[in-house]
Amino acid sequence: MKFIKKRLDKQSKTLIKNSSWIFLSNSLGTALGFVRSVVIARCLGVHLFGIYSLTIAFVALVIEYLNLNMGSAVIRFGAIYKFENRIDKFTALLKATIKINLLMALITVAIVSVFSFQFYADVYKTPGLEWFTILFAAASTSRYFNSVSMGMLRMFYKFKLNAIITIIMDLIETVIIVLALIFYPRNLGVFFSAVIVTRFLNGMICNFMAFYEIKKDLLPYRFAPYSVIKPDVKQLREFVISTSISGSLKTTIAQGDTVLLGSLISATAVGFYSVAKKLGYAVFVLTDPLSSSIYPQLSKLLAEKRYPEVKKMLRKITTLSLFPAIILLTVLFFLKDWIVISLYGKSFAESAMPFFFFLVSAVLGAMTFWTLPLIQSLGLASMRLKIYIVTIITGIAFAFWLVPLFQSTGMAIAALITNVLNMVLFIWFSFRKIRTEELKSALEINPAG
Repeated sequence: MKFIKKRLDKQSKTLIKNSSWIFLSNSLGTALGFVRSVVIARCLGVHLFGIYSLTIAFVALVIEYLNLNMGSAVIRFGAIYKFENRIDKFTALLKATIKINLLMALITVAIVSVFSFQFYADVYKTPGLEWFTILFAAASTSRYFNSVSMGMLRMFYKFKLNAIITIIMDLIETVIIVLALIFYPRNLGVFFSAVIVTRFLNGMICNFMAFYEIKKDLLPYRFAPYSVIKPDVKQLREFVISTSISGSLKTTIAQGDTVLLGSLISATAVGFYSVAKKLGYAVFVLTDPLSSSIYPQLSKLLAEKRYPEVKKMLRKITTLSLFPAIILLTVLFFLKDWIVISLYGKSFAESAMPFFFFLVSAVLGAMTFWTLPLIQSLGLASMRLKIYIVTIITGIAFAFWLVPLFQSTGMAIAALITNVLNMVLFIWFSFRKIRTEELKSALEINPAG
């Protein structure tokens, strides 16, 4: 640790400190989520668990498409307003995001309500759960508001409180659901009621605690008119729309490959591919906290025009991970067959080679975890959208070429090419933007030069 700390700059050390809290909350959340999934499956049984899974999937799908991810806008523009000491503009932005999220929540509930009363019984063959589904959708819309409150906490570097709130709510959710299932096993009504209650509690407590934490900063400006951010409305709208669409495209990149493989080859190939993907991408559990932590940090540094510090931090954390990455890939290349067979059995031996390509993709993504937060912090939302479109088209083209030749391994190679191209383009356009901003800053300081 001393060896690593000596080679880290100040900003990198701040990143590690902030992300440690998110890593802790994510790890505990994952463990508790696993416990809940086991208890739910055992107590409900296969049929009821299937109905629950279908309901969850449908509601999550609707929310995903209607989620404008306003938390990203809070961090991106909040960093600028905070640097300019325009807390009135930051407060007006928060009020606007709350109103927009409330509207999206009402639309979400309306769509789920129409589906529930018109198609639920016919599709799922289980009448009587319509109101549970609607209430569950209403409770789940708290995600819209959670993204704003958590983004606000990260904007003020309240990572510790962020993690503590998440951990407490995960514990409460686990206790309530487990108790409901123990006392009322195979009772879907009681179980849904417990889930709905925990979702409502989660949203209310998380948002209340977040605003309570920074109320002293916001209350003096609570009457700030929306007109103060009127000059930024166009830029805000473009950022939010581009970010929302890009999020959907990102999901397409993450999940569309499996669907495409199934349509090109067979479900058997998908089985090999899914196992390889799950194993290969496991490394992202370690880097997701870093990605979440670095976004507000980059937004703040770039708003303050501290470009040399940004470049130094990114160079340090990337080069520091290069040597361990090479060793890891070399070792696992020779162990890939043993790992797959030991975990899943000889019938999944064909997953070994796709697993290695996914591992290469994951390691490269882990080394450059900062690319997406950087391009968001620079406000290159429309460029991000264009890059996703280009990489999706490229990935599909390579899939049609490689899958017939190499089956699931071919799709893994196509996914690797897609991710590498995405990474390279993100880095290229981000640093080009930084060079442009550095030149502008130099000219402002020395117009004659």
